[in-house]
Amino acid sequence: MKINFTLIRLYQKNIFSCIVLLFGGVIITPTHAQDFSNIRGQKPVTLNGSFESRGTFYNANGIANRRQPFSYLFNVAATLNIYGLSIPFSGTYSEADRSFRQPFNQFGISPTYKWITLHGGYRNIDYSPYTLGGHTMLGGGIELHPGKLRLGFMYGKLNRATTIDTTTQALVPYSFSRTAYAGKIGYGTDRTFFEFSYLQAKDDSTTISRNSVKADQYIAPASNNVLGYNTRITFLKRFTLETRGAVSIYTRDMNSPITISEKEKIIKELKKYMEVNGTTEFYTALDASLTYRARNYGLKVDYKRIDPEYKTMGAYFFNSDLEAWTFGPSLSIFKNRLRLSGSVGFQHDNLLDQKRSTNKRVIGSGSLSLDISKALAVDMNYSNFSNNQTPNTLRLYPDSLRIVQATQNATIAPRYTIMKTNTMQIVSVSASQNKLSDYNQVITSGKSSNSTIDTKQYFINYSINFLKKGIGAFVNVNRTELTSIILNNTYQGFTAGFYGTFLKKLQVNLNNSVTQGITQQGKSLVLNSTAIVSYNITKKQQFRTSLFYTSNKPSVESKQTSFNEFRNEISYVVNFR
Repeated sequence: MKINFTLIRLYQKNIFSCIVLLFGGVIITPTHAQDFSNIRGQKPVTLNGSFESRGTFYNANGIANRRQPFSYLFNVAATLNIYGLSIPFSGTYSEADRSFRQPFNQFGISPTYKWITLHGGYRNIDYSPYTLGGHTMLGGGIELHPGKLRLGFMYGKLNRATTIDTTTQALVPYSFSRTAYAGKIGYGTDRTFFEFSYLQAKDDSTTISRNSVKADQYIAPASNNVLGYNTRITFLKRFTLETRGAVSIYTRDMNSPITISEKEKIIKELKKYMEVNGTTEFYTALDASLTYRARNYGLKVDYKRIDPEYKTMGAYFFNSDLEAWTFGPSLSIFKNRLRLSGSVGFQHDNLLDQKRSTNKRVIGSGSLSLDISKALAVDMNYSNFSNNQTPNTLRLYPDSLRIVQATQNATIAPRYTIMKTNTMQIVSVSASQNKLSDYNQVITSGKSSNSTIDTKQYFINYSINFLKKGIGAFVNVNRTELTSIILNNTYQGFTAGFYGTFLKKLQVNLNNSVTQGITQQGKSLVLNSTAIVSYNITKKQQFRTSLFYTSNKPSVESKQTSFNEFRNEISYVVNFR
């Protein structure tokens, strides 16, 4: 999470303007939990970080400039440590950022002393993915882990109310101020534990007036109560069972006059304990996995079921309306020289039979790694993802909603390593194919129309590294073929590079690539060159210059303009501590 104070236009030449010039955009990130248990052995105050000044020169021929001929940037990134409490911050100023928009300010800390952790400011707390699952909260909280006991509590604001822009008299989308509290209680260790978590959140309907927005833009204030659990059990040394689940009670409109339907018996029962109405929905989510690990083999079985439209105000996004099984075996034999792993999964949606069609997917993948000798090895991967959508309640034509697709990907990559005292050479080859096949039927004739997009890629790589001298070079030859009913494109080229350190202070990195495209519109050619040279003036000071050159020559048939671009960056960096 980052907080950005963007201080921009300098209208007066005063002290405040000078400060803005140096720390034009301050980005303050929340710290991780700080341990105060050894506070006596720590330095009272330390400051670590770096300062960079950079100038960029740019020129283009054949096209309009895509950036300024000259630009500059000043950047400072530092961390202030006060008795082990880290407060990182950074500031950036450049000629490209001089317009004021909306400052975005976030700051948070989580100091720790032995088994006590305090949270303050903007925090991302994760109790369970189905209750409070990493949503940013502005507030305070505490976590207590005395022995095997696991306790936690958090209270704060999940959203700020958006306001109407006075210049446009509109703001879409907008939201209410949303507050929440969450807690957890559990017992156990990392290997075996059980936790309950609870979240209650609601919008403050008074923070936005309904009369201030258009009818089609109005969003009703909502509330949410979620109860979840999270557990891990390790037994018989080799088995691990993990499972998480939750029940979410979500009211879409707290002010709705709609009464509860007689069919909603669960909602009517909940009315004794919380505020519910006719817009209240009841959702469940569950996932579980059972893992068996032996010395040379293992198996993992996963299950997941999430109700349609499942949501919690404590998380940002969910893939809902799905039920899935996944089986993942693994095997290692011949003294770990042959390693096999794979997975196969079955997934479908439309759990409540509310959609007009049901989408079924079969997901399979496998990988093989074989060390033939100390020098020669090969990796192979294969995956097959199929998608089968069948009609459910609506049938205008036979199989009119039927969708059948399959995606296959296969890769083989052998490599040969030559290892000597002073040098290491690696030769590797890679070939892969990705095929998307559409087996849908034409409605009028009933005939199969197999539409396939086939992508093939080939790579040959060679690299050499002189270990003691600290220099190396590499070359890569590549080819990509893309074919389908409507296109037949080929891209081929090579990349060559060099890197090295000289006199212990000078680092050089060179990279050049050429790509030729062959399409129905003709042949094109793209050249990219990069050169980066760094010199360590002292242990804390570095000078760097970077050169970037691009030459693009499209085909004559495309009627596009050829162009060249050149960019040079010169920077000076100071590290301090």
